[in-house]
Amino acid sequence: MNFWPSSAAALFLLLCAAGLMVLHVRTWRRAQQGEMDAGETDYRRRQYFRRMQTSTMLGTLAVAVFVGQWLTQPPWLGLVFWGGVLLLLVWVGLLALADMLATKHYFGTLRHEHLVEQAKLQAELRRIKANRREK
Repeated sequence: MNFWPSSAAALFLLLCAAGLMVLHVRTWRRAQQGEMDAGETDYRRRQYFRRMQTSTMLGTLAVAVFVGQWLTQPPWLGLVFWGGVLLLLVWVGLLALADMLATKHYFGTLRHEHLVEQAKLQAELRRIKANRREK
């Protein structure tokens, strides 16, 4: 059995997970240095924890792919092991979906607030222009 392709894939996945974790930490630190209101701070904190959890699980999956190559006997052990790996993979997918939905909701809310503010400012501008024409 040739272990090199799956070992290389596991190493690549592990390096990607480590790189993502470094990027998440940098992004979180940069966000903490900026001025954020309570809502944005909460969103960024939750995003950071979701993404760190996902990246950590990707690293765990990489190790599992590497270790799983040698689990051949007894067959039930391989079945239990790969079943656990599958559950972990499903959890990573659910976290990714949750991150997408949270991002869509957060920025959708921001967009709505900005559109409302823009409508108020445009109404104020029309009122000021109308007052100038009357004088």
